[in-house]
Amino acid sequence: MRPISLLSAALLLSAGLSAQVPDGWYVWCSFQGVAGQCGVFFSHPRDPLQAFLTVTGLSADLAYDPAGKQGAATVIRRPSDGALLVGERAPQGSSVDLHVLTLRGTEVVRAALFSVGTSAGAGEIPQCALLPDGRVLLAATDLTAGPLAQFLTQAYNYEGVGILDTKSGLLSVVPIANLNQFPGVINSLTASPDGKTAYIGNYISTTSGDLWAVPLPQGGTAVRIAQFPAGSSNVAVDVDGSILVTTLNGPPNLFRVDPVSFQVTTVTTSTGPLNAITVETVTGEYVIATANAGVPPRSLIRMTRSGQESTLASPNRATISGIAVNPNPEAYGAGTPGQNTYSWVLGPDGGGLPLLGNQGFKIAVDGGGTGAPPALMILGTARAGSSMPPVLGIQLHVDPASIVAAPILSPLNGRVTLPLPIPSDPSLTGLALYAQTVHLESSTTYAASPGLEFTIL
Repeated sequence: MRPISLLSAALLLSAGLSAQVPDGWYVWCSFQGVAGQCGVFFSHPRDPLQAFLTVTGLSADLAYDPAGKQGAATVIRRPSDGALLVGERAPQGSSVDLHVLTLRGTEVVRAALFSVGTSAGAGEIPQCALLPDGRVLLAATDLTAGPLAQFLTQAYNYEGVGILDTKSGLLSVVPIANLNQFPGVINSLTASPDGKTAYIGNYISTTSGDLWAVPLPQGGTAVRIAQFPAGSSNVAVDVDGSILVTTLNGPPNLFRVDPVSFQVTTVTTSTGPLNAITVETVTGEYVIATANAGVPPRSLIRMTRSGQESTLASPNRATISGIAVNPNPEAYGAGTPGQNTYSWVLGPDGGGLPLLGNQGFKIAVDGGGTGAPPALMILGTARAGSSMPPVLGIQLHVDPASIVAAPILSPLNGRVTLPLPIPSDPSLTGLALYAQTVHLESSTTYAASPGLEFTIL
């Protein structure tokens, strides 16, 4: 096996970077607030000195307009194809759209727009979430009309919740029997990992907010599961399944809600008001965006699970309103199950980010329990083509011609681990690597994990 430090520059050049959000990077968006430059941007996950990248070719609806309130209110990345789903903030009389963007590098090459209604003043899709079947759960507020104009609020016109199928274009309303009991306005939303529950946060006032649970996809009666001393601005699901809620005032301004007991715990920050949050699932760390009155204002901040904060980007322009992460490492393709099913370890108990100098970086696969068979861990510099036929009954996800290492490893407590210490060699930056395990379960039965992609940062 050749150590990473000896991989040639030719391999680096052939690997290239991700076609859309670079592996491990953050994507964030902003809408018109006290200053200009709305849009969508990419940031390095650790290096604050590395300039953020600006997505070009966006619709004018996502750009700054001195005459109206508009821009990008939320963003998520769709892992299946890397597309960005951007919820719009729209001025009076305009269509409020979800933009599905396909990019080449940082340039939009295709955009599909799906309308959820007409803006009354500052119509908005405040947050959206992917469901396991690929459909999109979303909310819309400050509407005059449209499919999601379900309930007329006291101060924010019509609002509603729906599920959008971006393949068929069908937008289905999620009926909430007691939506008239929601105070304030829907300002945040996400879904449980199994897609069976929507978590909806309300902004009531500077001193009041709450969180509701609604069954999906059928809707029904919402249950209020938490209350906060400020209005909700964003929600996310943590790696342990708990719900994270940010508020537009405070401190306190970050809360954790247990989805079973509904117990609320305050998470200490030094940032002041927050406007967005997401979870870097590989490490379990948080990426948060400060609001207009935050410290520093309109900035992107990384927060470790122990509470250490570091500012990554402080453009101090428009209001940062949504954040997503392209995980690094990330699984792709389907595994080939045998007697056991094998899956990559991608959470905080894995090897962390593949950063230059990370001597503890490793990749690992779980499956088979203590009696799991040895595994061939394939490591290469290219994915297998989609037309490659099965080999020995398994679907390969690493191009055999690109393989640089294939050690045989024995599992320990059902886990197969390959240490990959990364030297501090800048020439390795951007090197993309692909891995897969193959397991001989019997003399005639083979099984395999999904593929794994990671890029050295």
